[in-house]
Amino acid sequence: MNTKLLFSTVQTQNIYGEFPLAVSNIFSDSRQVTEDSVFVCIKGYTVDGHRYIPQAIKKGAKVIVLQDLPEIMHEDICYVRVRDTERALGKLANAFFDYPSTKLRIVGVTGTNGKTTVTSVLNKVMRKEGYKTGLSGTIEIDIDGETFESKNTTSDVLTVQRMLKDMVDAGVTDVIMEVSSHGLVLGRLAGVEFQNGVFTNLTQDHLDFHGTMEHYKYAKGLLFAQLGQDLRKDKAAILNIDENSSKDYESMTSARIITYGIKNDADFRASDIKFFDNKTNFTLHTNFGVYELEVPFVGEFNVYNILSVICVLWDKGMPFERILQHLMETTPPSGRMETLQTEDRRNIIIDYAHTEDAIGKVLDSIKMFSRKKVISIIGTGGNRDKDKRPKMGRIATEKSDYVIFTTDNPLDEPYDEIVQGMAAGATHDNFECVGDREQAIFRAIELAEEDDVILIAGKGHEDYQLIGTESIPFNDGEVALRALKAYPLTENIPTT
Repeated sequence: MNTKLLFSTVQTQNIYGEFPLAVSNIFSDSRQVTEDSVFVCIKGYTVDGHRYIPQAIKKGAKVIVLQDLPEIMHEDICYVRVRDTERALGKLANAFFDYPSTKLRIVGVTGTNGKTTVTSVLNKVMRKEGYKTGLSGTIEIDIDGETFESKNTTSDVLTVQRMLKDMVDAGVTDVIMEVSSHGLVLGRLAGVEFQNGVFTNLTQDHLDFHGTMEHYKYAKGLLFAQLGQDLRKDKAAILNIDENSSKDYESMTSARIITYGIKNDADFRASDIKFFDNKTNFTLHTNFGVYELEVPFVGEFNVYNILSVICVLWDKGMPFERILQHLMETTPPSGRMETLQTEDRRNIIIDYAHTEDAIGKVLDSIKMFSRKKVISIIGTGGNRDKDKRPKMGRIATEKSDYVIFTTDNPLDEPYDEIVQGMAAGATHDNFECVGDREQAIFRAIELAEEDDVILIAGKGHEDYQLIGTESIPFNDGEVALRALKAYPLTENIPTT
């Protein structure tokens, strides 16, 4: 791309050296740099890209975008100084990839819980209906059926723009994206043009990053604030009317408002909800009729998720009867209230729940169909958001018959500190602490009897454990299957 044209989008402070006529690519990771490219120095929390300027030049970078000038400057390299390299990267990425989001219809889904379920179901239903879709989320990136590993809920701005360009090139027309509060605050979604913004819910999470719930709420609201920037385009904010934060988000956007809920009057409202161990039935009230719906999803929180999906699909103009038919046939994503398929008579459910609210909702859902005891394995990560640990401990001991506190990506924090943080909030003595996650799962299976439900919470679809600086292969379902073989029901069952 023509270098001067590319940099015409960026407010520069100084330019040292001459621009090359054209550049071949843009990178913010020096390890990926190729010949005749631009390297943007990003100041991260642990790594400062300015340290890697020599490596980038050695690999062929011809333009260096930076905030701080290096001690040694090469005559054949162009150095572009800007006030904020993160913002500059957003501008450059959009221009380099020719503003791909303007050629797509993009739905952004934000909230503490439910993002993965909502985006996954939207993607499945729209693809069944014949849409060429792209999905960007926690579990994977999916470009018209071709899947790639996803490293973050919301990737960095360069990865996002490159991904959207790949989707345009693949003929994708509609994109569904999980939108994290980190991604919004850190500018990872700079320049992304959304058609719909969906809000699921807001409960305590990520306060190690945001500091306060007010800041966390504001971060989520950035999605809705940017929806109404261009009033010439028809956009809609889809809000959970039962959440207090929705009032704030409604005031932050000039986009059309579509509401859904259970407790309050809404454009799409569910009533007469009946819960089963593998499905949920409810009556759907709309402004154009009342419908009976049965979906293969469990729990009240999934009723909210399904309602938000209905809002999006209806706003896209999909025939309503087909929306309902597709939803009756669409299954939840991996690791979201996933029932482990075994021949054993102990019921094992794997879920990503890792906040107080999510754990409470999952346990409430299980209680609606469980016939005997509910044994919960509750884990949380190391070195972050320690304030939520006692709250998780409280809700788990209140809503479970027995709880085993364990770890979930402990990093380098001692197991004992993590589990004791949760145990400090326990309101009953119906718990024990087993820091090693594999041992915790084995212990729960050992304790369980016929028709008991074992909830393994915290990791969901993840197939690894982050311990120290290593990523260790680990799958909750595989460990549980081994534990079932180790402790068959025919053996005597210890009772603690």
